[in-house]
Amino acid sequence: MKLFFGKKEEKVIKLFTKHLEKVEEGISLLNNLVESYLETDMKKSEEILERISKTESEADDLRRKTESEMYGGAFLPNFRGELLELVESVDKVMNKIQSVAEIIVFQKPKIPDEFKESFLKQIQMVRKTYKYLKKSIESVFENIEESGGFIQKVEEMEHKEDIIEKEILKSLFTMKNLNLADKLQLKELFMQIGDIADRAEDASDKVEIIILKRSIK
Repeated sequence: MKLFFGKKEEKVIKLFTKHLEKVEEGISLLNNLVESYLETDMKKSEEILERISKTESEADDLRRKTESEMYGGAFLPNFRGELLELVESVDKVMNKIQSVAEIIVFQKPKIPDEFKESFLKQIQMVRKTYKYLKKSIESVFENIEESGGFIQKVEEMEHKEDIIEKEILKSLFTMKNLNLADKLQLKELFMQIGDIADRAEDASDKVEIIILKRSIK
């Protein structure tokens, strides 16, 4: 079932959709940055970081426009407040993407060969977590009955990412050819990447609240 919205609401939905797409672009760029970094192509990694920073700025601009339109009277007050919180939650995902990209390029952590495959898997699972968050939000406006299934997928992907993260950290501190400082630096990086998935799940919790409130009759 598609909820009915007026012109003001449709304008907000279009802006929010663009914001969601911009964050998806950011997470795709982060994946490219990790691949370039693992191939020791620092020039390309730095170029991708610049693109991520630009994407974050564009996402922030879309967030402000979306919120401005909502403050202009789009949606009923209770739904408006829920959507404002959701927009902010999604924007936090983009902020963390930029933060992780900067850690990689600025700190230049040493990634042992043993972790390269797991590192890529972690990033890919983070991408999947966000992909289902995006679908769950789009479904709120297009077919709200489908949102619940996508929220479950968000939780499933975040859980899988968490398992990968814990396995990496467990292996990290059993390595004998890395000093403690390098281990702690890598621990922080892998946990920061996990935070992207955590923020996506936090946003999906807000989607779930919206769905539950709409289902109460």
